[in-house]
Amino acid sequence: MEQQIIHACGHKQVHVIYGFDSQVARKARWLRTTKCRACFVADKKTEQTEAAARDSATIAHLVLPPLTGSERQVSWAETIRINRLAALMATPHKTTDADCSLCLRISDAKWWIDHRDLPNADLVVQATRQLQIAAMPANGQQSAAA
Repeated sequence: MEQQIIHACGHKQVHVIYGFDSQVARKARWLRTTKCRACFVADKKTEQTEAAARDSATIAHLVLPPLTGSERQVSWAETIRINRLAALMATPHKTTDADCSLCLRISDAKWWIDHRDLPNADLVVQATRQLQIAAMPANGQQSAAA
């Protein structure tokens, strides 16, 4: 059932609310206490922009190597990498500069995307593993000394 709701921000928005009459009334009352979709999205975007600026300022002294991958991967991974490095630096009692340096050496955009949800300690462990794997010679290409 369509209802026009005047939200807390003062904007009107049409909502389709299904359920029993009591559920519809409760949902309509709740919607009146919230912001409209446009204001909610604008606020979220502002929060994200402020967080990105804070994170960028936190890691401004670091030299970030360019990421490799598709254009979309690189764009997304840059945001993830900045956020994660800032989080690592914000917890100096749990991480060291060496941990940040390890993560800085990862330039694969896919890796950053795949590991975006890991806790800081696990991110450092995975970065160490990735760098160890990258340092290993490929199969069949063993050194001539062997």
